[in-house]
Amino acid sequence: MKRFLYAILLFLPLALSSQNMYNMSALFDNSPSGSARFLSMGGSMGALGGDISVMGTNPAGTAIYRSSDFNLSWMLDVVDSNALLNGKKTLANYNGTKFNNAGFLFTFDVDASPVKFVNFGVDFRRKANVGNNLSVKGNYDGFSQQYLIDYLYQQNSFDIDKMTADMYSNFGYSWLALLAADANITDDEGNFLFYPEKNPDGTLYYNLIYNPDRFGYYSEERGGLDVFDVNLSANIDDRVYLGATLGYYKLDYSRYSCYYEADKDGEIYTLENNYKVNGSGFDFKLGAIFRPFKYSPFKVAAFVHTPVFYKLVDSSWASMIGRFGDGYETRHEDCYGDELYVAYSLRTPWRFGASMSYTFGKYVALNAEYEYSDISDIMFTDGADADIAQNEEISYNLKSQHTMRFGAEVSLGKFAFRAGYNYISSPFRADAFKFMDNAAVTDTSTEFINRFDKNIATCGIGYAGEMLYFDVAYMYQRQNADFSTYYDADLECPAPVASVKTTSHSVVASVGIRF
Repeated sequence: MKRFLYAILLFLPLALSSQNMYNMSALFDNSPSGSARFLSMGGSMGALGGDISVMGTNPAGTAIYRSSDFNLSWMLDVVDSNALLNGKKTLANYNGTKFNNAGFLFTFDVDASPVKFVNFGVDFRRKANVGNNLSVKGNYDGFSQQYLIDYLYQQNSFDIDKMTADMYSNFGYSWLALLAADANITDDEGNFLFYPEKNPDGTLYYNLIYNPDRFGYYSEERGGLDVFDVNLSANIDDRVYLGATLGYYKLDYSRYSCYYEADKDGEIYTLENNYKVNGSGFDFKLGAIFRPFKYSPFKVAAFVHTPVFYKLVDSSWASMIGRFGDGYETRHEDCYGDELYVAYSLRTPWRFGASMSYTFGKYVALNAEYEYSDISDIMFTDGADADIAQNEEISYNLKSQHTMRFGAEVSLGKFAFRAGYNYISSPFRADAFKFMDNAAVTDTSTEFINRFDKNIATCGIGYAGEMLYFDVAYMYQRQNADFSTYYDADLECPAPVASVKTTSHSVVASVGIRF
């Protein structure tokens, strides 16, 4: 079925950008983000409310406030990636600090019935913090990216002896094939990638000129997604809480990768890719909290997020160096003189959530939350035919995402102890892969990683004085994934798959004042 679908997509025109579902992971990362108190409860405060950061999930959560609040937070991240391929482990790590969260909220006692309070707040938070290094090395066991390069070359072949830099600019040929030709992966007879030999019956078969016995891959991902929320909420008779949030999103993501193949004589070629995406978007969130029983602290909540409408710009460049020092960089002045820039629009899916909470006096607070989003509904929205293939591929390879959050807080005098847990299901289907036939001719990055379900555990402690308060949170994230350097279109399977385990440790500290 998938092969049939992709056969149809081959006839659709493709865009020039490197836009694809594997470059959008920061857009559907649903990990909790915000203040230390919010994180230490796993971001599960949709019905409980009472924290500035809750305006990013349930806008009605700020209506619980009866005093004004100002908050600042910082985060320290340590990320470890452990890749296992054919019994060989490769480790990579990253650590960094970020200004994580800043917000304020003003409460207005309107002294009117039934409206008790009207609150206004603004919050900045680092919604998705991307800092990750990945290293994979191993034996290829008969696989080689050169098979994929030849496959792309055969889609629209060219005369290697008559190559010019203009061939990159007419967008008629695969840039990966052009780079390989410039890297001089040929033999003395002028054969490209493969040389012919005869079977005993006189028929021809082809062997790789340079047959790799190992490969190496390394990547660095940086950047993230920042959100600026503006919130308005109201407390109606201490029974109904309503809220609305306007969100502004700023995306800044980059990835550098280096891939090589080698044999007993050393490296055959090295391919470097640089990709960046920048842009902004906006969404609108609505939420409500209800206390159905007058003399009970039990509360239920519901919230909805519209899609985020993005305007984005991709920029990318690549280079390949062959065994004999030959090579080409696509930023060469004869090609562009700079990176390739492509602008486009993107729309994320709707999000729906429900929550419930219960408090035992002033001592214990519990909250449980569920959120749903159909990630396969991500869509490039330029309206051009060139986006059809990418949208169809996203629809087929991605699926619905389910998020469950649980949080608890125990207050003992001026101190509070908190814990939380998140389960976030994978948005990737089990057999998802990057199909280069549907990629732009300018796309020279063939690797892909399918991330599985994510588990997050949090804990924290807080101190609250008369006005000043301090909170510290620890967040542990664990996620497994399958990584492959390319998908072999002829064999209809990925190259040897490495199992990747990524763990991250984050410490968030917040200081605030309530007045």
